[in-house]
This record gives sequence, structure tokens and C-alpha cells, in this order.
Amino acid sequence: MTTHLVLVGAGHAHLHLLKHATALRRAGYRITLVAPTRFWYSGRAARLLGGAPRDACSLDIAALAARHGIEHVTAPFVALDVHTKHVFLADGQHIAFDVLSLNVGSDVVPPTPTGATVPAWGDARYWHVKPIERLDALRQHVHASAQQHRALRMLVVGGGPSGVEMAANLAGLSQRLGAANDIRLATRHSRLLLAAPDDASRWASRQLARLGVEWQPNVAFDGGAGWLDTLDVFPDDIVLATGLRPAYCVADLPLALDDNGIRIKATLQSEEHATVFAVGDCASLIDHPLPKRGIEGVRQGPVLLQNLIALQNGTPLRDYHPPATALAIVDMHDKGLALYGEHWRGGRLALRLKRYIDMRFLRHYR
Repeated sequence: MTTHLVLVGAGHAHLHLLKHATALRRAGYRITLVAPTRFWYSGRAARLLGGAPRDACSLDIAALAARHGIEHVTAPFVALDVHTKHVFLADGQHIAFDVLSLNVGSDVVPPTPTGATVPAWGDARYWHVKPIERLDALRQHVHASAQQHRALRMLVVGGGPSGVEMAANLAGLSQRLGAANDIRLATRHSRLLLAAPDDASRWASRQLARLGVEWQPNVAFDGGAGWLDTLDVFPDDIVLATGLRPAYCVADLPLALDDNGIRIKATLQSEEHATVFAVGDCASLIDHPLPKRGIEGVRQGPVLLQNLIALQNGTPLRDYHPPATALAIVDMHDKGLALYGEHWRGGRLALRLKRYIDMRFLRHYR
């Protein structure tokens, strides 16, 4: 008798399971994947915005599932019943499972006291940096504005890696298209990239200035829209890169939750349900808060695979141990900023390294 394993979402960790579907089937699993037709790779988000082809920034999940003999359902996931063990989809389908794994990603945390989805900051168009496919629409918008000879008045909000990448690549894209532009970056703090060394932060600010991005630090976003009056031009577009929270569907799940997502043990199992796993940005490791970064999902993938097989075999499960530090490279259009703990290096070589790592990751699943 086979065990029905349902995978909801096609994030980094679930890609590893798709690649090793044969091992799961040998353990006695029948696999169903509930996910969109494409996986958008977060490591290539800046490249997607900067002009890279869509296919160079994503994977065809439908083709990947078919190649590995996995049933693929594309209807969006909307609800979960842990007692009857069913997932419910937007088209009315419900799928029974024996074991469930959730890898549904994240969305942007708006910089407002209430956490409202869209801040009430006037009539500007709003763009979120997550899910990644939204950046494809933003790029198309920039292209359309350039073709119509409309000036781009854009404001990026957020001083972390995503905000810096968005500001740099919007400036680079608009310059490449020959579009008149006013690209600005607004941050809550007085320095960029709070987790980076001071010298690296200053290097990033110089690169933004070189690209023509005006940076406005120490902005009090919580006080409403008044801070926009400090700008000498009102933006037509506001790009929110203000931190990440679990995908919107997580809040309604009947699982133990906290502000960072589904509470999981070191074995990646739900705190309350041994047959429910959660990984990536939607999961919150108990007693060890994790940053929402793709490398966590990548490293959780092999542990998740081993633990699913162990669960089926009745053998002990392995703990996931997050890395103390990890390499991160910020894509600043034509240069990169490599960060590893207190070490950093900026320049074209760092950007070439990032592109090599990202393309190697995508090639692994193609």
C-alpha cells in the first residue's frame, strides 16, 4: 500500500524532492505536487527586473514534474484540514494526503503599524518584490513607460538586500532603455544593509549614487503619508521591499503558528502534527529564528528528503542545523556586493560569481 505525499508549493526544498522522486517512490510514496507552472528563482530577481529573459530566471515546473513522473495540480492552495487530512484548492478540488509538506514561500511586510497589504500613501501604483513573478510585470511597466517617453518617477522602500537590488536595477534598466528617470530609495534606518559591515554599507551607498539613485534615510513610515511631502517629486510607482513574512495563506492554517510562520521542530515537522512538514520562508524553526533567504530552503531540501523516507521506514529523523553564516551577494546592476559574516568584497567579480552560482542552481533542475 502506497503512502500519498502531497507537496504544496514548489520552493527550493521541494525542487530537491522533485529531483529525487525516485527515492521517494522506492520508499513507498505516491507524490502529488500542488504548485504553479513556474518556479521563479529569488536569486535571479534582480536580473529579471534588470532585463534578463523570463526563462533565465525561472523553471518550468510542469515539465519538471512530468519528467519525474509526478502528478501536478496547478489550482491555488487555499485551505487545510489536518483532521481529515485534506488540502483544498481554489477550483473546488480537495486532495487527501497521508503526509503533507508545505513550501509556499513569502510575501512582503508593508511598513505600516497595522501591516495592511497596501499602505495608504496616495495614488501611486504599488509593487511588491514577492512573489518574484510580480517583478516581471514591473519590468514590463518600465519598458512601456520608456516606449511612451514617460519619465519614471519611482520610489523603492526598504534598505535591505532586496531594496538595494531593486533601486540599483531599476536605475540601470531605465538608463539602458534611455528613459528619463528619478529613482529613489527610502529607508527607516540611517544605513543600508544593517547586517553588513559598515564599510560594505558605505560601498553600497556609493554605488547607488553612481547609478543616480537618491537615498533618503531615517524615514518615519509609521506616521502615515506625511513623509512623502519631504520628496520634491511625488512618485508614480512605489516598490515595497520592506521585509518578508509567510505567504498570505499561512495565517489561516490550523497549525501552530507564530509571526515567522508555521512552527516546526528541528526535524522540519509541524510542532503539533508529525505527518505535516514545512520548509522555506513559510516555516519558523522553534527556538532558532531563521532569516527568510533562499539558502535555508536549499539546505533544508536534503534533510526533508531523508526525513520523509525515515518517516516511512519508521527510523529516526534527522535534525536540520542552520548554517551560522552563509554567502550572500547583492546584485547592484553592473557590480555585486559579496557578504560573508564580517567579510565583504564589492565589484564586478562578485557579480560574476553570483551569476555563476545562480545559473548553476537552475541548470541542476533543467
